[in-house]
Amino acid sequence: MKLKGKTAVVTGAGRGLGRAIALAMAQEGARLTIMSRARDELDMSASDIRERGGECLVFQGDVSDPDSVASMARQTTECFSGVDVLVNNAAVIGPVRFLEDADLEAWKKTININLNGAFSCARAVVPSMVHRGGGKIINVTSGLGQKPFPRFCAYSVSKAGIDQLTRSLSEELKGKNIKVNAIDPGVMDTSMQKEIRSLGPSVLGESIYDHFVEYNKKGHLKDPREVAALAVFLASNESDHLNGYNGTLGDYADLGWKR
Repeated sequence: MKLKGKTAVVTGAGRGLGRAIALAMAQEGARLTIMSRARDELDMSASDIRERGGECLVFQGDVSDPDSVASMARQTTECFSGVDVLVNNAAVIGPVRFLEDADLEAWKKTININLNGAFSCARAVVPSMVHRGGGKIINVTSGLGQKPFPRFCAYSVSKAGIDQLTRSLSEELKGKNIKVNAIDPGVMDTSMQKEIRSLGPSVLGESIYDHFVEYNKKGHLKDPREVAALAVFLASNESDHLNGYNGTLGDYADLGWKR
């Protein structure tokens, strides 16, 4: 088992990619702390993990609240004696609007969850990783962090911040044997994609709406389980040579991941 004896924290683990990552890591022997705002979804994920023989701590909380994050880190350390892996997956789409129509509070919420939440989680678990001699931080980013995409400005800006957070932390923490990398998973078959399509052409605009609908119709949406396998690789000793990368699945295949 690639992660036997390790403890991993996965945020946004109640559904979609977060749940897939938590399950994949549990199957590789990791003990899990799963965090989300939705208790019912967390309980479903925990049930799946435990049915597979995994150990799991359920923590209902909000990554945008530093106190909630600190409590999660404390409970994880008390339960599992520390943290070896952090997966910053929790994210929201945010206000899908042009600048002049975007609600300021919705914009702040997106940045606070997607970017500040990743920062808070990293800050909360790094001391434990240092104590244990090292660790892995895996951030979930997006190609939208690197290119303009009308109406998705808040989300795109938050993911551009994740890209730079990954690069910056990789340099700050490399002397502590903590490796920081980010996954650009592409367009996945998750509830987030359903949420986007449900906004319709009146909100998304005809061309963007058609773009997402075509992805779904043509079967181009990635299975979250494939992305989860990459997360396992980045959490394991197999990726010890990687630090500071923001990559797609194809990029990591070129860097040693066996898909």
